Amino acid sequence: MFVSGKAALITGSTSGIGQATAKLLAENGCSVIVTGSRSEEKAREALQDIQSTAVGKVHFIQCDLREVKNVEDLCKRADEIIPEGIDILVNNAGLQHVAPVDEMPLEKWNDLIQVNLTTPFMLSKHVVPSMKKKGWGRIVNISSVQAMMAHSNKTPYISSKTGLVGLTRGVAMDTATFGITCNAICPAWTDTPLVAPQVKILAEKTGKSLEEAKHDLFTNATPTGKINRPSQIANMILFLCSPDADNMTGTSIPMDGGMTVQ
Repeated sequence: MFVSGKAALITGSTSGIGQATAKLLAENGCSVIVTGSRSEEKAREALQDIQSTAVGKVHFIQCDLREVKNVEDLCKRADEIIPEGIDILVNNAGLQHVAPVDEMPLEKWNDLIQVNLTTPFMLSKHVVPSMKKKGWGRIVNISSVQAMMAHSNKTPYISSKTGLVGLTRGVAMDTATFGITCNAICPAWTDTPLVAPQVKILAEKTGKSLEEAKHDLFTNATPTGKINRPSQIANMILFLCSPDADNMTGTSIPMDGGMTVQ
């Protein structure tokens, strides 16, 4: 129960990897701040799920991370809820937009860079001072296998997730002597709402059902033929918060079913 009594801020935690992580940390006695920009109904369902097994306290802040001011407000709200400071930061929120580079709207580029890269920088900058004072902290960035290899039509996503690996290394070096670790996880296909639009596009192109397209997209993409479950990513995050990971920092951990070793 090494996270018991700790406080965590998890972005994008009303679905997918973030929700699974919030639930797991709360089950293990961690107080969690859940964030998301989804509808109130979806957020309520996610909170009910997280609270159903929670030992630690569960808080919610609705926040659209595409705006810098909203991220600043999130930091202020988090300070009000956890005055002693965040112990565990999980930068999980992410955006995706699929289009060739010559058809990619600048607005989409800006949104992806803001949510996937600038927000993790802002939140890391905010939480590090209190972590330094405590002599302990964990920052986990959810990057992507796309930081290690590239697929077509995803230039902003690839750029932001590659930048997130660089941010991970930089923060790790700046905090290494203070008992703080900063690591990135680089998943391949994971069964989350983020990939639903890509499943729909494939279904439309091939004339297959959504379930058939989902199967093709996920199981044919990796040597193992397996898709990540959000709970698997959450368990890796929990491990990175454990004493066994005290000497792991600045790493980028692929969870890609062998995609990057083909």
